[in-house]
This record gives sequence, C-alpha cells and structure tokens, in this order.
Amino acid sequence: MMMKYFLVFLSGVLLACMQSFNGQLSTVIGIYGTSFLVHLIGAILMILYIKVIKKEKIRLGPMPFYIYGGGLCGLLLVSFTSLTISHIGNVLTTCLSIAGQIFLSILLDHFGLFGVIKNSFNVKRVPALLLIIFGILLINFGG
Repeated sequence: MMMKYFLVFLSGVLLACMQSFNGQLSTVIGIYGTSFLVHLIGAILMILYIKVIKKEKIRLGPMPFYIYGGGLCGLLLVSFTSLTISHIGNVLTTCLSIAGQIFLSILLDHFGLFGVIKNSFNVKRVPALLLIIFGILLINFGG
C-alpha cells in the first residue's frame, strides 16, 4: 500500500517537472508545438515499451466513448500548464491545478461519475478544503 502512495507522490513530482520543462519549451515552439511534441514523444516511447519490452499487442477497444476523453484532458493539461507556467510560475500553477483536481474529484466521487466508486461528500471535509483555498490565496497574494 505504501508503494502506491509513493507512486502518487512521485506522479506529483513528475507533474511539476513536466510543467517546468513544458513552460520553457512553449517559449521556444509555442503551446501547440509543445503539446504536439510532448504527445509525440510519449506515443513513441509507449509504443516502443509495449512492443519491444512487454512484447504485447496494442489494444484500443472496445470501451465506452467517454474514456477517450483522457487523451483530450492530457492535451489540454499540457497546453494550459505550458501557457500559464511562464506567467504565474510553477507553484501557483501547481496549486491551482491541485485545487481543480480536488474540485472535480469531489464531484466525481459524490455522484460516482465515469465509473468511479461513489463516495458521498462529507461536510467534515469542508475545513480541509477551506485550508487549501486559503493556502492558494496565501501563495498568490502573500508576498
């Protein structure tokens, strides 16, 4: 179980690295070029991994149509963070990104959307959410 928590933490570290690299890259080739290059590199590396290391066939379906939305979300994530990182910095970009993740995660869990386990919102979480909002405001306006 601890390994899973560590992997999630590592994902956050990698996201911050990705945002920084992509922000710098977008100043050279723009957000569209950055998004294209990031996804091209990712696709090539994933194809090589699946075919050469795992020696498996690439499967793309069948699955519900909305699952393909993950690709669109990835495209928009790279584009939006690449655009904003050079204007508001890594910390605020990350904080606002996390706030957005928490907001949508609450809705997804509460209503059980897209096949996630339904976990109704508990009012006991409000103080923690207020602390997160306060932290974002403090990072943005705290000097």
